[in-house]
Amino acid sequence: MTATIATLILGLVIGYLGQRSRMCFIGGIRDFILVRDWYLLKGLIAFGLTAWIAFPLARLLGAGDVGSFSVPDALTIGLTVLGGFGVGYFSTLANGCPLRQHVLAAQGVKSSVTYIVGFLGGAVLFHLWIAPWVFRLIP
Repeated sequence: MTATIATLILGLVIGYLGQRSRMCFIGGIRDFILVRDWYLLKGLIAFGLTAWIAFPLARLLGAGDVGSFSVPDALTIGLTVLGGFGVGYFSTLANGCPLRQHVLAAQGVKSSVTYIVGFLGGAVLFHLWIAPWVFRLIP
């Protein structure tokens, strides 16, 4: 029960902050490149600076060091880059990043709900059909 309540509270806080801040990494990069607008890009910069400060601070306070999961091979790197490009490209076409689309879907924007359904449906299709096929190709 504690995990459920903590998740609900954390989700409400992150949702509220996401809605109020209009944070969108992809939109910030897009707006900066197209019209030199820095407003949304400030969220990406703040996120990077916070991570740059928070990880060493957490290590000083006794949290475990973040280590690599394994030595990545060329296939893992290639699929990661391809997946990141796909999410970035289609999110740019949809006019915002996944966080922004979740916020807009919660506000009732039907195109964002469609984006979320496609995003989650793509994840299910990948794990059901594409991932087993790729893992069979791995020696």
